[in-house]
Amino acid sequence: MRGWRGLFARVLIVSSSWTLPICTAQQFDYNQQAEFDDKGNIYVSSDDGKLIWMSDTKHCSEATVANDRQTVGCRVAVQVQVRKPEDLAPTRQLEIYLKGGKKKTIEPGAPILDWHFWNDGQQVEVYSGPRHGRGSYALYESATARLVDNLAEPTDEGSLPQWAKSPAQIADESLPTSSALTQERTNWVAKVLRQIGRIEPGMRRKDLLTVLTTEGGISNRFQRTYVHAECPHIKVNVRFKATSNEADVLKEDPDDIIESISPPYLAWNTMD
Repeated sequence: MRGWRGLFARVLIVSSSWTLPICTAQQFDYNQQAEFDDKGNIYVSSDDGKLIWMSDTKHCSEATVANDRQTVGCRVAVQVQVRKPEDLAPTRQLEIYLKGGKKKTIEPGAPILDWHFWNDGQQVEVYSGPRHGRGSYALYESATARLVDNLAEPTDEGSLPQWAKSPAQIADESLPTSSALTQERTNWVAKVLRQIGRIEPGMRRKDLLTVLTTEGGISNRFQRTYVHAECPHIKVNVRFKATSNEADVLKEDPDDIIESISPPYLAWNTMD
C-alpha cells in the first residue's frame, strides 16, 4: 500500500518568493502564473492575463501548483478533534483551481490517501481507499473532473501505469543500475564514512565544515544536526562545549569544541 506520508502534511502557505513545487525544466509562455501570496491566498490567471483570487489555503491540508503553472490543487482539510495524529480522518475532496477562475471538485468516494498532477496539470491522479488494505487509483481530467481511467491497487507496485506511480516511485525506477554503479556507490559510501570518522571529540566546530554543513530545524549553540555536504540524507548529531560567552546559546563560535558526535545515520531532509 502506498505510504501515508502525505496524509498528515501540514498546510503549505507558499508565497510567490518561495520555491514552489513545480518543474522548471519546461517553460510556459503565460502573462501570469498561478501563485500563493504571503498570506496563503490562491490566485490563478484570468483569460486576459490578470490574477483572480480563488480561495485561501486555510481549508487545505496541502496545496500544489502543477507544472503548467496555471493549475492549483488543494486537498481539503478535515476539521476534527483528535487525540493522536494517526487518528486524523483523511480527506475526501480535492479542489482544482483552473485558469480563468474555474473550480472543479474531485470526490473519489473514499478517503484520499495521496494524489499528484499528471501531464503538466492536464490530469490529476488520486489514490484512495481504506487506511489499512488495498486502495484504488483514478485518473481525472483537471478541466472537467471527468474520470479518465481507474484500476484497483495491484500486488506489484511496479506494474502500475506511469500516471498511477508516485513521483518518488518514478524517480526510484529511473535510477540507472549496473554492477559497476553498485560498486561505485559502495565506494562512495565508504569514503563518506571515513570522512565523518575523522571528526572526533576535541576538534573545533570549524573542523566539521570541511565535510558537513548545517541543517535546518531546532538547534542551539550546544547541539545541532549536521548533514553531509554531498548528501543531506546522511546526518550526524553533534554536541559542543562553548569556548567563550557560554550564556549566549544562539551565537555559534567556530572555535567551540566538539564534545560528542553521533554515528552517521540516514533520514529525510527537513525540506522533504
